[in-house]
Amino acid sequence: MTKEGDKMNSIEKTLEYHELLMTYSDTSKFGNDTLPDGFHYEFYKLGDEEEWARIHVESGEFMSIEEGLRIFHDFYDSFLNELPKRLFFVVNNFGEKVGTATISLLLEKEFGYEAVVDWFAIKKQYQGYHLSKPMINKFIKLANELGHKKLLLHTQTHTWLAAKLYLDFGFEPFNVEENMKGWQILKTITNHSKLNYIEAVPENDMYFDIALKTKAKLDELFGENYEYSIWHKNGRHDVEVNYNDILYKYKYYDKNNKFWLEEEKQNYKRK
Repeated sequence: MTKEGDKMNSIEKTLEYHELLMTYSDTSKFGNDTLPDGFHYEFYKLGDEEEWARIHVESGEFMSIEEGLRIFHDFYDSFLNELPKRLFFVVNNFGEKVGTATISLLLEKEFGYEAVVDWFAIKKQYQGYHLSKPMINKFIKLANELGHKKLLLHTQTHTWLAAKLYLDFGFEPFNVEENMKGWQILKTITNHSKLNYIEAVPENDMYFDIALKTKAKLDELFGENYEYSIWHKNGRHDVEVNYNDILYKYKYYDKNNKFWLEEEKQNYKRK
């Protein structure tokens, strides 16, 4: 792993965003899915939507519960009746849901795969509790129990640490030529043995310039304990920040060798 990788967050949004596809060819091969003491598994029940959204907010994926609920319904409503056997949570002894993953059922096969690993997340404050490895074994085992002999997985450069873990567990890079830059970034960060045939990129070629400039400004405003998202496609130039459960919204501008943020007048209490 690069020295830069040692300093990275588990979700690193200053990297260039590239989707990474992986496959797992034999779901009969899985390890121990037993969780550490104080945690257990539960499957989705109607009404768990907000807890699912909260996990993704507190992992840094979403900026608000409202956003999470919208994404939940956009993504899951087409196979909602399947969720009680496909979406699981890790729950602590106080009843708090702290992690989740899903074996999604595709309406149409993708590259010949009918099942995909989706929405694997653990709340930040629980990411040092040794939950990731049993959870990965759990979703491989679950896929096998559901009759899926092989799996497709979507991940991304922003979640580079999860991508490394998947490779460690036997997932294989897929469709590499379609997104070579993303795999080159992962090679530079992790130097994983499964990526030996991929050429690394220089560390200074891994980052999204707007994200670096944005984060520098946000560090000045909020210090370290905040989450943010940048929306730059289709003409957008929006920044959202979650700080102390308040959602701040900005526009970013990068003109004439100057970069600045303009705050929208209204901020929102995170729901």
